[in-house]
Order: sequence, then C-alpha cells, then structure tokens
Amino acid sequence: MGEPSDQDALLSLVCSLTATFLLVGNGQYVLGFFLFSCSMYFLTKLWKPAKVIAPDDFQVLILGAGVSGICMGKKLNDLGIRYTIIEKAPALGGTWWENIYPGAACDVPSHLYSYSFLQNPNWSRAYSHQKEILRYLQDTASRFGIYPHIKFGQRIKENTWNKETNKWTVETKDGVKYVGNVIISGCGGLHVPKFPNFPGMDEFKGEAFHTAQWKPDYDPTDKVVAIIGTGASAVQAVPNLSEMGVKDLTVFQRTPCWSPPRLDFEYPEWAKTMFSMIPMTNTIHRWFYFWRNEFRFRVIFTRGSWITQKMSGGVHAMVRKYIKSIVKNKDLAKKLTPSFDMGCKRITPSDTYLSAFNKENVHLETEKIEKFTYNGILTADGKEHAVDTIIYATGFDLDESAKPFEQIGLNGKMTEDYGDAPIAYLGITHPNHPNFFLLLGPGTGLGHNSIIFMIECQANYACDGIVKMVKSGAKSMVVKPEVLKNYDEFVQENMKGKVFADNTECTGWYRNAKGVNWTLWPLDLVTYWWYTRSCNMSEYFVKH
Repeated sequence: MGEPSDQDALLSLVCSLTATFLLVGNGQYVLGFFLFSCSMYFLTKLWKPAKVIAPDDFQVLILGAGVSGICMGKKLNDLGIRYTIIEKAPALGGTWWENIYPGAACDVPSHLYSYSFLQNPNWSRAYSHQKEILRYLQDTASRFGIYPHIKFGQRIKENTWNKETNKWTVETKDGVKYVGNVIISGCGGLHVPKFPNFPGMDEFKGEAFHTAQWKPDYDPTDKVVAIIGTGASAVQAVPNLSEMGVKDLTVFQRTPCWSPPRLDFEYPEWAKTMFSMIPMTNTIHRWFYFWRNEFRFRVIFTRGSWITQKMSGGVHAMVRKYIKSIVKNKDLAKKLTPSFDMGCKRITPSDTYLSAFNKENVHLETEKIEKFTYNGILTADGKEHAVDTIIYATGFDLDESAKPFEQIGLNGKMTEDYGDAPIAYLGITHPNHPNFFLLLGPGTGLGHNSIIFMIECQANYACDGIVKMVKSGAKSMVVKPEVLKNYDEFVQENMKGKVFADNTECTGWYRNAKGVNWTLWPLDLVTYWWYTRSCNMSEYFVKH
C-alpha cells in the first residue's frame, strides 16, 4: 500500500537528515526545510507504542470486522494485547462488503477516507468505489496480521457482564460462547436496512429488494424499475442503473436532496508516483481535504454569526444555480431543489445524479405513494405505475443498528438504557456497561468529514483506557453517571445553532420522532480529537 517498512523508514530518515545538513550548510534553506519535514515524516513511521504486559488470561473481544474492528485490531496488535474479532458475515469489510448496489461509493475523498497509519498513494480516483475500498480494507487486515484473529459467520445473540469475575460473556446465535475482559463494539451505525411500510407490499408480483441487500445476479436490462428514496444510495444507484439497459426508471421522491457536484476524477499516474515516492505529499493532500471539510462545517452547518450565514447563503445560491444549469426541464429542476438548508439532511454530492433526469427513460414522481398493487405502485393522484422491480433506497434503521444485540450490564439491558435517544460518554462508554467501549457510538456520526478520523480517535481512547487499567491492575472501569449527565448537557448546548439540530426545517434520519439529534457530533473534528486524546481515569469508577 505504499507505506515504508521500518528498515526503509530508518534509511530514509538518515538520508533526509544528511541531505538537510548539507543543504542548510550551503545556504539552501528552502530545500533544507523541505527535507527536514520529510525527516520528521519518516521519524513518525519509526515511532511505535510500547508493548503492554497483560495477564495471561486478559482478552479483548471486538464485535465486527468492518472499518472499526480492523482499526482496533491493528492498535491492539501494536500493544501486544490478545483479542478476538467476532464477525457475523463470511468476510470482513462491514458496510463495504455488504453494499454492492450499482455505483456504491464513498462521498468522502479517498485520501481522507483511509487510516492515518496506512495512507494509500494508489487510490485510482478522488472518490473510490466499493470494490476499491473493500480491497484496501482487506490489504490492511493482511498487512497488520488481523485475519487470524477473526471468527467469521458468528452472529451475536447476547452479551452478559459477570459482576463476580468482572468479565463479559458473548454468546452467538449458534450457542458459541466467548469470554473476555473487555468488549469493543465495532458494529457500525449503518447495517440494518430500513424498509417503508406501505399497504400491499406483499401483493406486488415482481422483484423487490433493498439497496443494502442487492442481488448480485440482478439484471435490469429492458425492465421497468421503481426506486423509492432520494438518499445517498439512490443518488449513486440512479445514474448507474440508467446506464445498465433499463427500459424505464422512476424515482419516487418524498423530499429532494441537496446534490452538489462531487468533482470526482481519476488520479494520473504521475500523481500516484509522486504520492508513493514522496509520502509527505500524500499526507499534505490528505490534510488539504481534512481542513477544507472542517472549513465547510463552519460555513454550512453552523449559524452562529452573520459571517457564516452570509457565506452559507452564497453556497446555497451557487448550488441552486448549478441545479438549474444541469436539469433542462425547469419544472423538474424546481422539484429537485430542496426548500431546507444543506446539512438538515445528509448532503449527497454527485456529478451524475441530476443529469440522469435529462434522459428520456428516467422519471421523477413526487406524488405520495398510497399503496403497492399486484402490478406496481399506486400514487395519491390515482395513477398506477406498473413496474417489474421495486428497489428500496430507504437507508438504514439507526435505532436498530445502535442495538444490534441484547446486552445485560450492571443494571438491566442496553435497550432500556438507550431508549429512543441513545447516548454514551463521548459516544464511547456508558455507566451501566463496564469494560465496554463503543466505536461509532451514539452522537459520533458526521455530515461533513471522514468517519475514519472519529474511529481512530475512539480506538486510541479505548486503548489508552485498557492500558491504564492493565498497568494499574484494575479489573474493571465504568464511567460515572454524573460524567455522562454533564456530557449530555454539553452536547445539547452545542447542538444549538446547528442546521441539523432538530426537526424545525426538515425530518430525517439524524433525529428521532421527537426531533432529538442523537446521531451526530455537534462540533468539529479537532474538538473531538482534543476530548478523546487520553482516557481520564478520574471520570471512571475503577475496581481493583
């Protein structure tokens, strides 16, 4: 993947430092500074965390072998701590293994949607597709020796905390039991498909399936297809389906989405060579995307000052103008333009979604769906749309995704602790669940930047807590209730003034029926990194 080995990094460090001294000695200060920066880069590659001497029976159980589980496995390998990854699927990759619908891709730049410890100089394009991301995750697991730790095909039924032994028992639906000192939940937030509830859904004679459960052998050639929803998966699937020989494709839209240009492109060979030969350029490229997205958060998602409101107004005007310039039919362009601010719902950038509606075989239907019929879909205007296939692009059930299994902690079950607005301290720990760390837990989703940055912050926090627990000889640690209470107040206070704060402008999967946003982190990523840079044990009850 282009990362230097320890031997290569040491040789490069020595060469860079030598060249730096020679250049500076000859007055070449600019080149000297550049090579000194390269020296610091290679020095970071030689910096390894110290191994931890844990008891022989100390075991960590990681739930899920997606982006989160792979990240945690790598970091525990660095520390020398024993672990097992329990994965429900027959292969690793999580959402990038499960979602194979046409056009499945990431809407975060590839160089940013990757691990900091394995920056890939060979991404083929700015926004990589599913297969390339899955291959990257497979390569990461191979490089860092994670595969031998994974138990595939094990769907978890229940986790139970034993107060006497201070250990967790994880039981699968097949009756297999795993016992561990610590549980790391890396199940993710987008893995339970959400289906609509229309009358007559069972009566439809044709094929009907969710984008997250795409049939690998499905062929849309010469078929009349309906796709319900206008979220991220629809924005990616619609233009691709329209190019696959479909006879007619109708998109049933409840509310339009903001789909600004993604500005995707293929990386030329010279750029990939530069990223490989001069790794710091790859890092600088990554930093550019990171800080650009952090700036966008202030411009689009916050309403705290007249400056951000002014800038946000300018951005909205530009995107509205873009929609009008792409969609040829004025009435259609109006229907595809949201009436709410960007960020209230998830922004779904695309270079091809809007232009797909210019094709003769692609249609937009904005009438309310009344029911399914034997032949297709009946809308509120009395029109029956006869179709061969109905595709649900209706997203995921976040509430069910947050509760993928039953878990019994100190007092009661996790489902009872969470209610209809799950919360955890920093999205990582909960007062009723000792030695339990969440990756991508409640309130740590993002609408503007790379979720992998959040995962790494959380994995580092969990590792710091585990190391401190092991070194102190502690048997368990659990966050104090008052710490969680204060954190909840902090989150709600900082949610004010954000475009995604409540249901005032629009409803969406960010929030529950009461308008409580329990899914997103309300601030920028630098702030989250600051709060998770170390695990403060004074915030926890520690049992020895």
